[in-house]
Amino acid sequence: MTPAFLHLIVDRLEKKYGRQTRYSSKGPMEQIIATILSQRTNYADEKLAYDQLRAQFPSWEAVAAAPTEALEKLIQSARFPELKAPRIKEVIRRIMERNGSASLDFLADMTTEDAQAYLMSLPGVGFKTSTFVLLFSMRRPVLPVDTHVHRVSTRTGIIPFKTSQEKAHQLLLQMQPREADGLLNFHKLLFKHGQEICTFSFPRCRECMLKDVCAYYIA
Repeated sequence: MTPAFLHLIVDRLEKKYGRQTRYSSKGPMEQIIATILSQRTNYADEKLAYDQLRAQFPSWEAVAAAPTEALEKLIQSARFPELKAPRIKEVIRRIMERNGSASLDFLADMTTEDAQAYLMSLPGVGFKTSTFVLLFSMRRPVLPVDTHVHRVSTRTGIIPFKTSQEKAHQLLLQMQPREADGLLNFHKLLFKHGQEICTFSFPRCRECMLKDVCAYYIA
């Protein structure tokens, strides 16, 4: 599909949801832990787990030193706490080994590609998690493609229907400027639309402002 079609989609979504400009207030270290907690978990449960973790421990170094069982109880609202607790401890430990402290501030001195490669070397940090950290906390020109963005992109026909999430990132980046503000806007617009209208089950197609150009609806 052409960039012009993508811009048509963005323009219509902006008319409904407004232009999206809000980055995360979390720094990269906070963002990576929150994103690990968010995996296969809704936002409310992720936030509860993150807030309880922060309330109990004064620093990420303290989290790394805490018993795994204690962490599991604190983050129980996030799904699979038995996997996420040791993963969080190991991520913090690896960062401390490289940096001397539990901080990812050193990423600011790296290229986007090198920063992403480092993040993806950490346990449990894949392509999607790394892009969340880089875009939301560091304003780097990458594009997180979560399930909502992937669903809306493929259903509407912006990209081919069977495109994988990682390939979708590459294709969507090629269709628009490598500029963080625009990529943030695109991600959040499709995320909102996927949550509210273009849902996984029972999409509300008749209410959708894209139905006249949507490959999924027209088919």
